Amino acid sequence: MDDLTGWLLAIAIISLYFAILLFLKRRDLFERYNLSFYGPLLMWKTKKGKKFIRKIAKPKRFWNGFAMLGIVISFVAMFFMLWLLVENLSILQHIPKKELQNLPGINMVIALPGINPILPVGYTIVGLAIAIVVHEFSHGIQCVLGKIKIKSLGIIAFIIPIGAFVEPDEDELKNADSKRRMKVFAAGPTMNLFVSFLCVIMVSFVLFPSVQPSDGAVVFYVIEDSPAHEIGMKSWQVITEIDGREIKDYNDFYSVMHSTTAGENISISYHSLDGKYYTKYVVLADKYNFTNESKDAGIGFLGVGITDVLERDLELFKNPFEESPKDFLIRYYGAPFMGFFVGYSPLKEPFTSYYKIEGIFSVLPSDVFWGIVNTFYWIFWLNFTVGLFNVLPIIPFDGGYILQDGVKEGIKRLTRKITEERRGKIVKAIMTAISIMTLFLVLAPLILKYLAMLLFS
Repeated sequence: MDDLTGWLLAIAIISLYFAILLFLKRRDLFERYNLSFYGPLLMWKTKKGKKFIRKIAKPKRFWNGFAMLGIVISFVAMFFMLWLLVENLSILQHIPKKELQNLPGINMVIALPGINPILPVGYTIVGLAIAIVVHEFSHGIQCVLGKIKIKSLGIIAFIIPIGAFVEPDEDELKNADSKRRMKVFAAGPTMNLFVSFLCVIMVSFVLFPSVQPSDGAVVFYVIEDSPAHEIGMKSWQVITEIDGREIKDYNDFYSVMHSTTAGENISISYHSLDGKYYTKYVVLADKYNFTNESKDAGIGFLGVGITDVLERDLELFKNPFEESPKDFLIRYYGAPFMGFFVGYSPLKEPFTSYYKIEGIFSVLPSDVFWGIVNTFYWIFWLNFTVGLFNVLPIIPFDGGYILQDGVKEGIKRLTRKITEERRGKIVKAIMTAISIMTLFLVLAPLILKYLAMLLFS
């Protein structure tokens, strides 16, 4: 989907959404069901759920400890996110100006499945619903522990539910001490990150131990006018046999091919990931003609590049914490982006067909097993996203309020002699500057993309 199509589709869906809401409002259904507009958003409020929050808040020592740890986690995650954004801006500076217009567009920012191409509809709704509920209920638990009144609970929607809220009494929250407020704000993103961690454990240490690679060498690319190109070989096909010799992996392929000679007529057996099998005969080319290296003269050449990326990604998903945080973000968290930009995703068909399911989960049909994997993966992905973005130091994000209280306490200790009003102005100035800077870092890819489109179109 190109940018223009994305924009037109977004405008059409949003227009229909508002038309339906205005129709319902004129029929007086808003008052009947406690609905109201919150800017462009639809808000539903209810008193139900407060008793349930008070009930699950009863293990006070556990939730107090969780919240204190959450403050530390939130600050660590906040600075980690700022580091990532600065790194991203540094990378953008080295991209040729004409290439900036090829950066992801606005449709990649809108968190709506159907508009955002990386978000699958079903998994996104489930994952987002869980992320919203655990986030807001965690805020509510800390309100109960901090003796801050909960006025209502509710859901915010923009076409689909995009948020839930536990509405505290604003005056009581404002008058609470900094520690109690920070615990309230830190609880939400911390719970999201905790849920995402549990889902990684489920995916990597419960489900993926049953996944094994199939035998064969996976074709990554086919060279034009090569013997492989002439017989119709394509990327992501799997070579299982060459001239009667079994090919189990990447190394077997190169070992067998190195023993062949130019002009040799060999048989090759291979299959597509969708299950189509082929056996063909091919006359090998001279490898020297494609590499121009004297050491390759006379060696048989098929004309394919072999990759072990499916095996390497399998190892990553089985052992996510053995990689660096950067690799974890790029390849584990970034798998949906690879699926969109590169066309390859280790969690989607047909690539999952490369793997074998063994052990206790082998009794499940393949599509059921991978459906379970994807459910837990997307719960991880959306909770991780919600948690990290909520700790950004931008008001009204949770991270903005956490940092504001942290700055307020720090300035209070350093400037005991100035008035509370003066101290408040200093805090506000600092938070405004930090919020603007962070917002710029977040929006920088979009700003640069559309400036490049204006300059080079």
